[in-house]
Amino acid sequence: MDPEGIGRPIEDQQQGGMIADALRYPVSDVLGRTALLRSSVCVVAIAVGLRYAAAFSPTMVALIPALVSFLGIVVLLGTTAFVLGVAEQRSQPSIRAVVRPGLEAFALSIVFLVPSVILLARSLTVTPAALALENGTGLFSLVSSTASLFFFVACTYVYPAAVAANVSTGRLRTAVEADTLLPVLTAPTYFLRWIAGFSAVVLAVWLAVTSIRRGDAPGVIAAAAAAYLLVASARIVGVGYARAASSDTKS
Repeated sequence: MDPEGIGRPIEDQQQGGMIADALRYPVSDVLGRTALLRSSVCVVAIAVGLRYAAAFSPTMVALIPALVSFLGIVVLLGTTAFVLGVAEQRSQPSIRAVVRPGLEAFALSIVFLVPSVILLARSLTVTPAALALENGTGLFSLVSSTASLFFFVACTYVYPAAVAANVSTGRLRTAVEADTLLPVLTAPTYFLRWIAGFSAVVLAVWLAVTSIRRGDAPGVIAAAAAAYLLVASARIVGVGYARAASSDTKS
C-alpha cells in the first residue's frame, strides 16, 4: 500500500472545502458582501464609462467617462487586492484606503499582464493567416503563438502573488522580490487554487465584456456576476497565497 496516498482524499476534501468557502465568501461574509457591492458598482462604472467614452470619442468630452472608468478600475483592483492579499482581514478598508493598493495593482498589471496580452493578441491575429502559407512561416508562427500563450499563463500566475505580496507587506518592492515570490509560486497550495481562481476570472472577464456591450438589465446582471466571480477568485487565490506563505515562514 502507498502510505502517501492515504492522506490524499482528506487533502482533496480540504481543498474542495476551502474553494466552496471562497465561493460563498461574497455572500456569506460581511466583508465579502461589502467587497461584492463595491466591486459591482465599479464594474458598472467601468462599463458605462467605456461605453460613453467610445460614444464621445474623439472629442474632449470623452475624457470624463474615461476618467470614471479609470477610477472604477482603480477601486476594483484595490478592493480585490485586499481580498487577495489579506485573507484573514476583519476590517473592511474604506474607498480611500484602497486607492493606493489599486494604483499599485494597476502598475503591476502593466508590468506583468499588458505585454503578455499584447503579444498573445498579436500572435492570435497573425497566426491564422500565416498558417495558410506553404513555407516555413506558418510553422514559425504556430510555435511563436504557443510560446506567447505559455508566457501569458506564466504572467497571470505570477501577478496575483505579486499583488498579494504587495498588499500583505505594504511594500511594492516585495512584489518583484524572488525570495518572497518563489516559495509561494512553487507551492502546490497556491498552484491548485490559482487554477480555480483563473478559471473564475476568465468567466468574469467574459461577463464584464458583455456588460460593456449591453446597457440593459442583462448587462447589469452580467456586471454583478462578474464582480461576484472576481471577489470569489480573489478569495480562492488569496487563501492559497496565505497558506503557501505561512508554510514557507514556518519552515
